[in-house]
Amino acid sequence: MSEAKAAELIAKAEKKLTSWSFFGGVQKYEDAAELFTKGANMYKVLKKWDLAGEAFEKTGSCNLKSQSAHEAATAYQDAANCYKKIDAPKAITMYKEAVALQIDLGRFTTAAKLQKEIAELQEGEGDLTSAMDSFQMAADYYSGEESVSSANQCLLKVAGLAAQLLDYNKAIEIYEQVAIASLESTLLKWSVKDYLLRAGICSLATGDVQAAANKIERYKGMDASFASTREGVFLDNLLRAFEDLDADAFTDQVREYDEISRLDPQKTTLLLEVKNKIKASQDDIT
Repeated sequence: MSEAKAAELIAKAEKKLTSWSFFGGVQKYEDAAELFTKGANMYKVLKKWDLAGEAFEKTGSCNLKSQSAHEAATAYQDAANCYKKIDAPKAITMYKEAVALQIDLGRFTTAAKLQKEIAELQEGEGDLTSAMDSFQMAADYYSGEESVSSANQCLLKVAGLAAQLLDYNKAIEIYEQVAIASLESTLLKWSVKDYLLRAGICSLATGDVQAAANKIERYKGMDASFASTREGVFLDNLLRAFEDLDADAFTDQVREYDEISRLDPQKTTLLLEVKNKIKASQDDIT
């Protein structure tokens, strides 16, 4: 299998598009699509991702002209998968084409999976605002198909990105939303304490101690077991340290908790933000 052979197939496909067909226009687009796909697959084997992506993109265009929406969506997804390895913006464009077609076809679960791919690429490119919007769209598509667990996973990404962008209130709102939805499910209920902990830390990160205290009290009412969990006790201790403006006590609580339940990078970053708020409040007093 050689690059020359792949290029020959692409050239044949291009020629098909300019040829006259006794069977009308549709046939030539179908024939060209088949040749573009064969060429694309050869380029894939050769790891010529840009050429493979271009060929699949042309397949998709031919499929659209022959009124084959499902095949077009598949081709654009194949193009995106190739571009993803070398050119994220091009991959995002192709995934968006595929998503639009899947929505037209009423395939929202597939659309959600592709929208999630878009979000992950945007996050990888550092475009957190766009990634947040894309994860939200993916969550909406999953919700429409009653895929609660998958929708929640995407919503948690939205909340995490919102916290990174310092939009703590949005993050709190989503963590609470997911926690409430999870309380209604036997399978998801075990995760509620983590969501409430994240929401509580975000509340502390806003710097409004009284509002955080009110929210933490409300979380105890939402889930009767929360107050006695390690997460609930930890949140109470953090709140007390903030109320006392005791940065050392706050640090001790974080260290003790981390020794038993390892804190992930997101929580660590948020807790550092809370500690900085405590220090800033100490400076204001002195």
